[in-house]
Amino acid sequence: MKIMKRNIFLVSILVLAFVSCQVDKKDYTSFVKDAAGYHVISDGEVNLDNQFPVWADQMGNVPSDVDPCDPDGYNQVEGKSTFMQMFSPLMNMITYATVHQIVGTYQSEYKGLPIILSGNMYVPRSKKCRGLIMACHYTYAALSESPSQGPTLSALLATKGYAVVDADLVGFGVTYQMVHPYLDKLATGQAIADFGRLARPFLEANGYTFETDDIFLFGYSQGGHGAVATQEFIESHPDYYADLPLTKVFCGGGPYDPKVTYDVAKATDVIGFPAVVPMFLQGTIYANDLNDPTLAMPITEEDFLSDEMLKDDRYKTWLNSKAYTMDQVNLLMKNIGCGKFSTILRPEAMEESYPQNTILFAKLKENATTDFCPVTPMYIFHSKGDDVVTFENAEILQRSFRELGTDESKIEYDFDDYGSHRSGLLKFHMKVLKMLN
Repeated sequence: MKIMKRNIFLVSILVLAFVSCQVDKKDYTSFVKDAAGYHVISDGEVNLDNQFPVWADQMGNVPSDVDPCDPDGYNQVEGKSTFMQMFSPLMNMITYATVHQIVGTYQSEYKGLPIILSGNMYVPRSKKCRGLIMACHYTYAALSESPSQGPTLSALLATKGYAVVDADLVGFGVTYQMVHPYLDKLATGQAIADFGRLARPFLEANGYTFETDDIFLFGYSQGGHGAVATQEFIESHPDYYADLPLTKVFCGGGPYDPKVTYDVAKATDVIGFPAVVPMFLQGTIYANDLNDPTLAMPITEEDFLSDEMLKDDRYKTWLNSKAYTMDQVNLLMKNIGCGKFSTILRPEAMEESYPQNTILFAKLKENATTDFCPVTPMYIFHSKGDDVVTFENAEILQRSFRELGTDESKIEYDFDDYGSHRSGLLKFHMKVLKMLN
């Protein structure tokens, strides 16, 4: 009876959300400050033209959504929806009543070169902000899932009166034609810090006021890794820290040590999201130019992925066309028998002694967020029952911080069995929303 009542309640909320949701008219802008000062324009969407060298060999084909003969097309996976797609009507109802979106482009740096990135600001319609939150998104694969294309769960934080900035990161938004450098610590940290750095001056120039100087970092899953990576970037660059003196960092369910995540998946032969393995590989290889033929031992995905994964370069289309959601890529991989770690990788790549692994593992360790001593107070959340990002990540983060002499009076560890990775996502958001209330 209780379950029935709960289901009726949830259905009622979703129906109400669907029939009463408001549509927010986004503003579009360039967040770059020019001679005339910051400005907001509302006469067109952000231009998605590519403006950085593209790795053409990685792009894959954009699939057809109408061809019933396409074995890898949308017709095979159209029943799978992301969390945000399922709850977007409810999100609209909750956020658009009090929150407005400003989508735009800004300048950052990637691999030592200037790059234009994009992102979304969620701001109170009242124009009165309690503080600033830099959000770090969880893992997604489709352009349609990126912050500049529509609200993410981070928009909920703005309902508490905060200005929230949510960067697309390299490989999405205006850089969708590039390979996403998945879990690359430097690329992630600088992109988010650069967006956060310009947020308050831009908003104040456009009539927004701030009640406090509070600046928070927030992220779950890939965003948990991203939040700590951004924290490390800001705290290790005095000029950034002068502009972004962090108040607190909220991170949950993060793969803080990519090598540990890799090792556990190999040992158990279980991978919650199969798609992250090829994302892991190509993101690391292309972000670090490890395929450069002038290197003593260049490496490519072909050195690691199984023959079934490499067939017809299908993984390139699934990941790099940016047409498929994470759920869709996961299902497509399982449909070809590549749902386990041992079926995604070729046998020799499973061996520690494999020469190419020496190069890969060194880069994975470089992107761990466990090798610095944090200054900013932190709230670290992880479900012991997490079925996607192994709990060992949280344990090694805690152990590393202790060994480095971190003042643990500034850190709150919330480790309990909160269920699966997605259950933890909801629990984490609800807990942080309560803290920010």
